[in-house]
Amino acid sequence: MGLLTLLITLLILSFLAYGIVTRTTHGKVEFKTGLALKFLKDYTGDDVLVVRKQFKKMMKTDYAKKLPISTVDNLTIETSQRQVPVRFYSDSDSNTVPLIIFIHGGGWCIGDLDSHDQQCRRLVKETGFALLAVDYALSPEAKFPVALNETVEIIMKLTSGEIDLKADTTKLAIIGDSAGGNMTITSALKLIESGDDQAIKCIVPVYPVTNCVDGKTGSFTKFSEGYILTAHLMDLFNKNYIAEGQNLKDPYLSPLFSDALHQLPPCFVLTAAYDPLRDEGEQFADKLKSLGNQVELKRYENCVHSFFGQQEFGQNGLVAVKDVSTFLKKHLK
Repeated sequence: MGLLTLLITLLILSFLAYGIVTRTTHGKVEFKTGLALKFLKDYTGDDVLVVRKQFKKMMKTDYAKKLPISTVDNLTIETSQRQVPVRFYSDSDSNTVPLIIFIHGGGWCIGDLDSHDQQCRRLVKETGFALLAVDYALSPEAKFPVALNETVEIIMKLTSGEIDLKADTTKLAIIGDSAGGNMTITSALKLIESGDDQAIKCIVPVYPVTNCVDGKTGSFTKFSEGYILTAHLMDLFNKNYIAEGQNLKDPYLSPLFSDALHQLPPCFVLTAAYDPLRDEGEQFADKLKSLGNQVELKRYENCVHSFFGQQEFGQNGLVAVKDVSTFLKKHLK
């Protein structure tokens, strides 16, 4: 076989491999996302602690060298229930930089300060702001609303000046992904109810859970398996987070049903095209629009749940961080 023939053969094989990797039942995804989908198998068991262990093992990458930040401090904040671990990030020497409160995803049952370290570092680098990540209590050890109450209590301590951080705690943004996106919305609603929301200038729910009521259709059934987050996993997370007999339309559990949405600050909702949670995130944004709120909605095509800020899923997740940075800079002046 001649060199030219060999090169042509390799080119054809590469083209075919690329097509196979990026093809899904519902359309194309980025190459890195396709690789992830090929290697990550859907969890079909019923033990959320096994999922937690697997997730922790999968997310062990150390980004301290890849995405260096001048200040990364592991701290604790005392709440009424316990000392909550938090992580403070800043690349600034100023006390006047705005502060991002970051609430990680993981179905309220998995995830920690390390699992979302990459996203936090990227947000700090893109915005130039400081960031505080909250390691809230996980379920099933602590069911709804323990994690939400912890997060709200920490934010109230920040806004009241009880916590001394090198940042301007009168200019806050709350951002979180998935279950963290849910608590981004619900913590803002809690703060509004208590009258402690003046410092919250905007919120960014990333592919948020907004509706915990059973019987969801649309994207929840269309993308129920094969795209990282599955309907089975969401049902497992809900089973472990929500106590038996809980009202599933409680606005602090399912914010889509809140009567106070019109009071929310400016909001940027991000959704992924191939995500069971896509429709409820977009329904939430549409409801805000109908109420006259300042809201931006962007669906990221060719993307799956978890893409935000993770280079392992391709460039769209990094573009999303830049989009969020633009939004934050506009509202945290």
